Amino acid sequence: MTPTAEVLDPRTDPEPSYWAALRARAGLRADWAWPVLRAQAWSGRCPHLVTVMHDADGPVGVVNAGWVGLPGRWTSFLPVGARPRFGALHVRGPGSSAVPGWWMAGGTRALIGYQRAMRARLGPGCLATVLRQAVPAELSALGGRVLLSRLTEPIWSVDTAGMSGVDDWLRRLDKKRRSNLRVIGRKLADRVTVTITSGEAVSQAAEVTELLRGNNAKYKGPMHNPVPQLTGYIEELTAQPDTVTFRYTDPDTGRLVGVGIALDHPKTPVWRTWAMVPVDDGGVRDLYFLHITRLIEWVTANRRATLVLGKGKGRLKSSVGATATEQYAALLA
Repeated sequence: MTPTAEVLDPRTDPEPSYWAALRARAGLRADWAWPVLRAQAWSGRCPHLVTVMHDADGPVGVVNAGWVGLPGRWTSFLPVGARPRFGALHVRGPGSSAVPGWWMAGGTRALIGYQRAMRARLGPGCLATVLRQAVPAELSALGGRVLLSRLTEPIWSVDTAGMSGVDDWLRRLDKKRRSNLRVIGRKLADRVTVTITSGEAVSQAAEVTELLRGNNAKYKGPMHNPVPQLTGYIEELTAQPDTVTFRYTDPDTGRLVGVGIALDHPKTPVWRTWAMVPVDDGGVRDLYFLHITRLIEWVTANRRATLVLGKGKGRLKSSVGATATEQYAALLA
């Protein structure tokens, strides 16, 4: 049987009855929880379509894609029910740019069936499909369907398999970085209070969102205008049982000075988000490094095999034991 496509808009479509089972089978993290997808879709500048591929036995694949119209909408939002006549499908992870926006039981080549189904659904105005977070083996599986591919920023990960704790990790680092991290840990022990929660909407959600917006603003430019973080999205994301939130507060004032969010997974949790108060505005110097230590501490205590640190800051991440994996963006025929 040729798989059929069920195209869903999280803004208006209810959570499918099979969604929890599909997420578990595919290993999809908390950013794929339906309430989180809905909150994200409402903040999007284009429709976000979640497409589930079915065969006779049930779901066999799922893809998250933005339907990006032409011309692009960089500063405005598309009304509900509206859909661009011409555009492209932008396939990417719904909440993290470190992991793919698809899962196919039959392997990456099954994306060809997805692409055909979406062209039938969207019509001749579906001009292209752009695939992100793809590795070379996945592009090879798609063969001649790949019209163009470009190397993007690598993804950095720390192998934590077999580590019993932070000391195991520190022993693998060079002497200078190991000493530096230990000094930071001692220096900040009384400067910040660390609160780690999972499965509950984060307190101080407005303050958390404001910090994240400030962090995003650092990357704003002529070709990059980040979608604003919304408090409702952060509340939904942090309420998921497989989201881990690290909050750093000033013990004297209670002020939130830093926040990190990780998406848990049985083997490979992802560091999704980090933001902190700038040092010149009362923030805490070296808090970023303390957070990395706390992440490793949490990951090793929970026996996870790999911690995905995400993109960027390659030299710094290499110094804390991370290695790089190449990823590509591809234009599909």
